[in-house]
Amino acid sequence: MVCDAAMKTFLCTLLIAFILVPAGVVPGQSGGRALQSLIEAERAFSKLSEEKGIKEAFLFYLADDSIVFRPRPVPGRKAYEAAPDESPVLLTWEPAYAEVAPDGDLGYTTGPYQFKDKSKPVDPARYGHYVSLWQKQPGGLWKVVLDVGIRHPQPGFRPVEVMTWKESRPKRLVKVDKLAELNNLLRVEADFSAKAAAEGILAAYTAFAQDDIRFYRDGSPPETGMEAVRQATSQSLGKSTWEPMDGDVSRWGTLGFIFGTAATRSGGATDAATASTSYLRIWRKTPDGQWKIALDLAVPIPPE
Repeated sequence: MVCDAAMKTFLCTLLIAFILVPAGVVPGQSGGRALQSLIEAERAFSKLSEEKGIKEAFLFYLADDSIVFRPRPVPGRKAYEAAPDESPVLLTWEPAYAEVAPDGDLGYTTGPYQFKDKSKPVDPARYGHYVSLWQKQPGGLWKVVLDVGIRHPQPGFRPVEVMTWKESRPKRLVKVDKLAELNNLLRVEADFSAKAAAEGILAAYTAFAQDDIRFYRDGSPPETGMEAVRQATSQSLGKSTWEPMDGDVSRWGTLGFIFGTAATRSGGATDAATASTSYLRIWRKTPDGQWKIALDLAVPIPPE
């Protein structure tokens, strides 16, 4: 979409925001208490970062076993414990979309962030979008179990309200064996990888992604829908392979995530990788019990 130069920036950005809202997404206020508490936790996280600094905020909200991408997946608390106590960087963000599993123990939020160096006031801010996965702790508090972001050159619109998925539960909801269900999801990940190897990456996304998939790639604002995936994958060169590192699923096995690293090779499987990335996939179970990709994110790993 091209915005006329005479249009107000706010109106243009707001119009783009409405165009990008996919079917099946509704205002977050229609969600239950678990969703509202997650949104409040994310906003409090950003406020603490603004008031007390990045290190204190992340060490307060990161779970003990959390993961952050640097750009490879690494233990989150260890990464921030090693950060300097004083930093001139101001990092703030705002959730634009949030989703919680029906059982209320696992959820995620995503939205725009701004990164500003206060010691260099004349330098422009840097922008991007974050994704934070949250898990409810035994005491009832939300803690971040995975945090990652992509960078892009334009500021994200300030959300008027947080959107969420119009809940469509599987037909039968029962508490699952989480380890067994995670292994099941890892098998689905393997099937996705096999489909990509045999028929191409677009065929894999067509078979395994939901129509409203959120697609995040470094350097560009996030996009929604299979058309965005088609455009992105049409430019991909070589074949990709994925190496899952870990993940988790909700108590009823309706929402889950897998993260790891990926390599793209122009030739065979034994050739040197031409590109490496860290990836995150958030999976949502459909009413008929199939795992489908709700969000797919990749950030580049620089050559060593």
